[in-house]
Formats: sequence, C-alpha cells, structure tokens
Amino acid sequence: MSHDTTSSEADVMTVPVRYGMFCWFEHHSDAPERAIDYWTALVGGESMAVPLPCGNTMHLMNSGQHHRWSLRALAGCPALLIERGPHWLPFVAVDDTDAAYARAMERGARSIAAPNENGMGRGAMIEDPHGAAIGLFTAAPGATDGVNPHGHGFMCWCELVTPDPRASADFLGHVLGWTATEQDMGAFTVTIASANGHPVASLWKQCADDAHPWKRARWYPYVQVNAMETAAAHAKALGARLPCDIMPIPGVGRWQPTYDPTGCETALLEPCQHAPKAS
Repeated sequence: MSHDTTSSEADVMTVPVRYGMFCWFEHHSDAPERAIDYWTALVGGESMAVPLPCGNTMHLMNSGQHHRWSLRALAGCPALLIERGPHWLPFVAVDDTDAAYARAMERGARSIAAPNENGMGRGAMIEDPHGAAIGLFTAAPGATDGVNPHGHGFMCWCELVTPDPRASADFLGHVLGWTATEQDMGAFTVTIASANGHPVASLWKQCADDAHPWKRARWYPYVQVNAMETAAAHAKALGARLPCDIMPIPGVGRWQPTYDPTGCETALLEPCQHAPKAS
C-alpha cells in the first residue's frame, strides 16, 4: 500500500490507510441511480458503473483520480444486508481478514459473508453482537492506492450508534485492535476509538427515543462539506430529509444529520478551522 501524503488536487489531502482505519464505504439502497444523482449534485464528481460477477452492478462515486465510495442495489446483496433496508456498510483495513473474521466469530458476531477474494484483496462482512454490520478488508499488494482522501465531498468520520458503547468498544478492540477512551465534549461524553493512536470512530449510546427505524446498532458515516448552510439547503432541495437543525460539535465543527432520497442515513460535517483531521 502506498504511503502518499499529498494529491494532485490542492484542496484534497490524503493520508495513509493503515491497518485499523476505515478504507471503504458502500451505500446500499433500492435506488442506487437516484443516490448517484443526489450525491453528484450535492458534492460533485462523477460515477462509473462496474459489473460484478454476481450480476449486480457496483457504481463508483469518483472525484477525479480519487474513488469516494461505492453504491449498490440491495437486491443481490446477502440477506442480512437486504433486511436492513437503506444503509452504509463501512470497511476497515486489517492485516489478515481471516484472522479478524475468526476473532469476530469468537465474540458472538454473525457472518454476512465469509472471507473471499474480490479482485482488490480479501474481504469479509460481519454483524456484531449488537447488530451493526461492518466489512473487513486486506488489500492485495499494489491493488489499491492505500490512501483516504479528505476535503469537500469525501468521507471524514464514522460513528457507531450502539445500545452499549463499552461492550461495542470491547468487541471492536478484540477484532480490530482498537483502543477506546471516553472524551468530555462539554454537554455530553463520547467514546473515541483509535487505531495505533489515530482516532478513527466515535461510539454513541443509542437514545431510547431514537427515531431511526432500526432498533439495533448501526454505523453512520460523515461526509465533509465546505459550507454547511449551503450544503444543508441543497440537500433538502434535492430530496433529503433533515431530522433536526445544524448542530455544533465542540472543537470539531458543525454537523447536519440527513436521510438521503433513498432513505440512507448520512451526516454532513463542516470542520472548524483547527479541527484535527479524521480518518
């Protein structure tokens, strides 16, 4: 994997994807073409259709030379993904997919897809004991550029909503090698998970009145935007549902929860000027 730290685009910074960091995000819905239209209009870029051996089609959302994420129709996905309805499936880079998968099974995870070769490397998908789905991936040497781009229109953070952050942190620590610490955010406390000292995710306790239709844990990615008011208004005009107003995250920036036109839950984040870079 490459350890490039710059890109050809002046407004985009890339960082090495080391083991334990998120390396990919996959959008699942009943209408991937509608999602492509929405995200292209909201954050720019272009899409590319890639036929898959299973007969499904993977749509890559790109920005120039950089791949952002993929979109797929739920039809043709494993049953445990179809039953979720619209959702994001994040993948974490691991040094050995089979070993990480085995550790997950030891701790009570359910298998969504056993380890398999996919052309880019070796991957697997699991559902953790609280119901959150996550992918494991070990890249084949030279098959990927090994970087996570940052900037407007790129994934900048990922959050786990879970009924038990401590139990989830223990599971993820065993499977992925993450460490977890509680961080005081002023009006609330959040668990921050790190990989080799680098923050990678937040773990939030699921509220009793959680409006999301799932009554189980779920991953919730953040897309970076340059101007929050403009992005939020544009998202709404494009058919997204905004369940609440723009909210501050002390020391980080401002965020806007959304449900895109396919029903997929995504946050928009405008970082404050001196906020640390997320993976």
